[in-house]
Amino acid sequence: MTFENGVITIQAFRGKLSHFNNNELVGGILYALMGILIVWLTTATLVITIRFFLQKVYTIPNPYVLSIKLGLLFFVIFSYWGGYMSVVNSHAVGGKMGSDGLPFLNWSNVFGDLRVSHFFGIHSLQVIPLFGFFISSKIHNPQTAKKFIWLFVIVYISFVVFTAVRALNFQPFLGN
Repeated sequence: MTFENGVITIQAFRGKLSHFNNNELVGGILYALMGILIVWLTTATLVITIRFFLQKVYTIPNPYVLSIKLGLLFFVIFSYWGGYMSVVNSHAVGGKMGSDGLPFLNWSNVFGDLRVSHFFGIHSLQVIPLFGFFISSKIHNPQTAKKFIWLFVIVYISFVVFTAVRALNFQPFLGN
């Protein structure tokens, strides 16, 4: 992640694309290296996820364990969603990359943008376990806490999938 963030920063400083850069040799090489490292990181996270799922004993409350498992699982799924964007060589659906976008994030406000679901999906690694930690500390009945976690996860992942379906249907995150 340090390499990717470094490339993003350097390319921004240079006024060049960090992602989907096929216009210059250096940009293309940096983008390819980022991809290789991200695949390695995501695969390593998949291995950690599998090991965490197979672990028998935990020193934290079971509802919190459930939230970590689900956060890891959805992180891996939506990390590979980023890989899909690399394969199709675009995050734009129904328009050209670089069109009008939301302030700061630059997510398209004209057509579909796959980065939205990728962003919210990979951040399930933080959002879901944070919710699980909060619920585990407030609700001491494990079954009740797990129900709240499942409800939260269903709503959160439904939102993420909704943003993906919207993008695939050429619709922006906000608007239209």
